[in-house]
Amino acid sequence: MNDTTLLKLIHETVRHLSQAISVSPALQLIPSYNAVLSAARANHPSEAFFQVLTPLEPGGEMISIAEITALFAQIAIVLEASSANP
Repeated sequence: MNDTTLLKLIHETVRHLSQAISVSPALQLIPSYNAVLSAARANHPSEAFFQVLTPLEPGGEMISIAEITALFAQIAIVLEASSANP
């Protein structure tokens, strides 16, 4: 998946999450986050930031809407910076 599609997916996800209660659980979004992280890593294998982020464990520790929104936003920022400075 190319960076443009990843960024659109992230921005739409974060936009919809902005309507949610920030402390609500975001367990259904874990597979989506993991897929976005995996695609970002594949597109940018030398980007150290993506290597530090770890996939989330489905059924693991509770993650809130606020936390997963921040993780998606971090990926978007690095992708945007990478496209601005190829």
